[in-house]
Amino acid sequence: MANTVMINGDKRKFMLNPDVKLYSLIDAGFQKTPRGNFVYEHPLYNESPYNATTKLKMTIKSDLSHLTMVVTDPSGLRKVNIFNNQQLAPTVELLNYILKDLEERKVLSEVKD
Repeated sequence: MANTVMINGDKRKFMLNPDVKLYSLIDAGFQKTPRGNFVYEHPLYNESPYNATTKLKMTIKSDLSHLTMVVTDPSGLRKVNIFNNQQLAPTVELLNYILKDLEERKVLSEVKD
C-alpha cells in the first residue's frame, strides 16, 4: 500500500491510510463499482454544485492496494490545475477541507518527505 499520489499542481503527496477500513470508505461517500473498486466524486464548487467547474475524483482498488486522485473538468475527462489561478482560491479551500476530512476518517494520509 505504498503508492503515493499528487494532485496536478499541488505540492503535497497522499497515500491510503494503512488503517483504512471498508466501512470508512462507504461512510465518507465512496461508491462501490461493479468491479468492486471504490469511487469518490465530489464537485468543487463556489456557490452551487450544479455549476461546478471542477470535481475531485478518487478511485481505490477493491483490495485497498492502489489509489488514484485527480481534479478534473466537469466531464471528468481532462485534468485541471486549480492551484495556479487566484480566482480558484475558494475551490482550493474546499479541496483542502475534503482532503482533511478524509485524513480524519483515516482514509488518506499525507506523506511527509
